[in-house]
Amino acid sequence: MLLIFNLAMIGFMLLPISIIVWMSFTPEAFFVLPFDAFSLRWYSAALEHDGFRNSFLLSLRLAFVSATIAAVLSFLAAYAITRLKAPGAKGLDSFFLSPLLIPHVVLGIALLQFVNSVGLYNNFWALAAAHIIVIVPFVMRLLIASMADIPAEIEWAALNLGASRLRVMFGIVLPICAPGLIAGYVFAFIISFDEIVVTIFMAGPSQQTLPVRMYGYLSDQFDPIVAAVSSLLILFAAAVVVLLERIGGLKLLTR
Repeated sequence: MLLIFNLAMIGFMLLPISIIVWMSFTPEAFFVLPFDAFSLRWYSAALEHDGFRNSFLLSLRLAFVSATIAAVLSFLAAYAITRLKAPGAKGLDSFFLSPLLIPHVVLGIALLQFVNSVGLYNNFWALAAAHIIVIVPFVMRLLIASMADIPAEIEWAALNLGASRLRVMFGIVLPICAPGLIAGYVFAFIISFDEIVVTIFMAGPSQQTLPVRMYGYLSDQFDPIVAAVSSLLILFAAAVVVLLERIGGLKLLTR
């Protein structure tokens, strides 16, 4: 009975995705199921669309910058919380995880008001800062879980042998928790790449990421090119999930 229930849940979750992928192969100029012939027409159109190509490259650059900065900041913060026992460590931990509790619509409105007040609307770095706020909790959770597995005695021995705190942090702790850091980086990258709610508030005309571009495209017209782009994104996300599983990041997330 439990197996049947699990299979039913998997089917329920995969059915909408399967329909989108199926519709992306239609030769018609509109969404229709079923159809007689399969065509790559809309995949070709998606790859030739300048707007989608430029938005894809912007999303890649934004995700790379945001995930890199988030990984560096999260490593330093996680080390301070778990090893240095910084004052109010538990409060800091809760603070870094707080973006998970705030609705993204509320966060987007607040960030929009702030960037408008300082004249940074439609600025790439302001958008990157917003994404860093969103993705830091995921990297923090993975790094804190990774550092919890490192015996403190290893660091004490290195310190007693004359190693500096920086050398211990970057020469011992960083290599040991590298799988968690890499998994956090990859996870942060895909979340930043797919983020749309906060991005809609922060992105101006010249900062249209791929999810925002797709949303705007659907507001004006409705054809299978969006299904083709969505299918490519599904393939991209599936590849990232496989990479996370190889690294062991999914196991860390469940702790």
